[in-house]
Amino acid sequence: MIATLPAIAAGVSAGAIMLLFSHVAPYIGAGNFIRDLDEPRLFGREITHREGHIVGMLVHLLVSAVWGGGYAVLVAYGVVEGYTLIPIFAWGVVLFVVMGGIVLPIEGHGLFGLKEDNWFPIDIGITTVCWSVLFWWLMHIWIGLGALS
Repeated sequence: MIATLPAIAAGVSAGAIMLLFSHVAPYIGAGNFIRDLDEPRLFGREITHREGHIVGMLVHLLVSAVWGGGYAVLVAYGVVEGYTLIPIFAWGVVLFVVMGGIVLPIEGHGLFGLKEDNWFPIDIGITTVCWSVLFWWLMHIWIGLGALS
């Protein structure tokens, strides 16, 4: 369980890097921002779009922390062997299914975000692959395994 805190930090850091990419991408080539047309609500109370955006970022970072820490717990209990790329990609697939199949429908975005557009599942897939690679890389740096082992 000694690597749980670094795994949580690596998960949050990977999530923060993905947030940075998502905010910079429209300026350097993606060409458009995702428009949120619904009225944001938090616990039944109307909030501004800016407040909704900040809450969304915090939830994203919290999910990244839980997912990073969850992987460390799996390693600690011997469910997966270490911080190699293939098991982390498998963990990313689980994240893809949980986010697309459970979280997005709860938020009202449809199964895998298909209510938004047909590219949303591909976007979720790319995001989880990027998160997995960043998590793997950061864990190898922080726990001293070397970046390419």
